[in-house]
Amino acid sequence: MKIKTTISLILLFLLVFITYGQTERDHIINDSIYPIIHNSENYQEVKNRILNLEKSYGYEPELKYSLINYSFRNNDIQFFKKEVKILVEKYGLQLIYLNGKEFYYDAITKGELAEWFKDMYLTSHFVWMKNNFDKQIPLKKLNEIKTKDQLINQYTSQIWNELELDSTQKSIQNKLISDFYYSNISELYEIANSNNKYPSAKSFAIIQNNFYVAEIHNLQAKSNIERFWTLFYPYFKKAYLNNEITYSIFKTYDQMSFVHFGNQHFGLLEIDKIPEIYKKENFIEVPIVDLDFYKKIKKEFNWN
Repeated sequence: MKIKTTISLILLFLLVFITYGQTERDHIINDSIYPIIHNSENYQEVKNRILNLEKSYGYEPELKYSLINYSFRNNDIQFFKKEVKILVEKYGLQLIYLNGKEFYYDAITKGELAEWFKDMYLTSHFVWMKNNFDKQIPLKKLNEIKTKDQLINQYTSQIWNELELDSTQKSIQNKLISDFYYSNISELYEIANSNNKYPSAKSFAIIQNNFYVAEIHNLQAKSNIERFWTLFYPYFKKAYLNNEITYSIFKTYDQMSFVHFGNQHFGLLEIDKIPEIYKKENFIEVPIVDLDFYKKIKKEFNWN
């Protein structure tokens, strides 16, 4: 099976496989905000849910970064201005990492909000720089991970589409690709290790070029999944307990563990929710590798 087909099937699995959040914050973010956040018609509802969430869990920079796009589109300009200023001053939002496709991009660079944005940005970005000067290079590296991941994918697709490889060559090629994915994520580990924490938007700065897809690609690679998880699990766990990330990474790990090995670790998979293509013969439930670990982590994470 060609790697392109394999990746497509795995992505289908990730999209179709629906599980439920384990804490109140998980429920709110994964089940009631993310499903509708990119629909402008739901803007006010999403805004209210995020504001209510913040009453219990503090400012949510990643959610606000997504929301401001629709604040502008829905002409909620005063709210848009307030939130952009906070994201620039407190969380390191930078003009250079915008992709130009944002609804507000033309307005803040050459349109009706350009003068306001220039004055605000110069002042607020200076404040962030003064308080976070040592984060500039790590933040640049974190924002480059997604771009490098896309280059690996482009290279992979081109190789598989243009070359006829035998089974031995395909095996070598797969190993090289997996190593590229693992090498690309190494800078994320170095930054996490040097700061003793996972660089989330809450704990470090907002990463506008989200690198989650690079993490997924390491979990999708059978030769990478365990070595990747061994490195990052302590940081994921710490960030989750601090309400800096949701449980999504643990769900994805269980999903890919099932694809690769037919089991799970965190008990997040239900057999009746698994797409038929991935169901194992005679399975009536998804086996949990270590029940003692599962019971312990369920208690630590305060999962229902």
